[in-house]
Amino acid sequence: MTFNATALYQKFKKTRTKYKEEIHCPMILDIMNNTERGTMSAFCVAAEISENSFYDWCNANELFAYCYSYGKMLAREHWEDLGREISTEITAIGESNHRFEYWRMIGWSRFGVGKNSRIRLDLNPQGNPADHYAQLLKQASQGDFTAGEIKQLMEAVNVGLNAHQVFELQKEIDQLKSDLNTMNEIANGQNSYTNKGLA
Repeated sequence: MTFNATALYQKFKKTRTKYKEEIHCPMILDIMNNTERGTMSAFCVAAEISENSFYDWCNANELFAYCYSYGKMLAREHWEDLGREISTEITAIGESNHRFEYWRMIGWSRFGVGKNSRIRLDLNPQGNPADHYAQLLKQASQGDFTAGEIKQLMEAVNVGLNAHQVFELQKEIDQLKSDLNTMNEIANGQNSYTNKGLA
């Protein structure tokens, strides 16, 4: 497949790919079942959508999300099968097994096996920390994070949640002060015998 950046740009400028269950559910299963291309990014390229659109489709379409979840298991099974095959290979002492190194790299990049790298977050940038907390739990339930990653993410969200609550509380205090000043002005304007305001 030849890549034409200008044609793709013109297409995206006019319209975006619309989700169609009968097309995209089988497509995600086929791609995830492919031992060479079984990734979400491969699906996004084939469907000509962005990563954000992919997560939007998952959130809005239960069957598509289910197919993706099942597809991840297919991809992981293929990886496990390759590992079992490699485990029976005999390599001379001191010689590197390039198939094993490739297998290990795939496990690290696709399935988070022994990884210490960037993680993908399915968060709404316009959401507040409480929304982010719920979104992280949902993504964690789909197996996207290691135990260490979810712990760090939750700690970070808790800091943001505490800061958010402090800001919200300060807004309420400022509103109460403003309301009290308004009540004082009204009381003073209606009572010509006092200028002391509310007790």
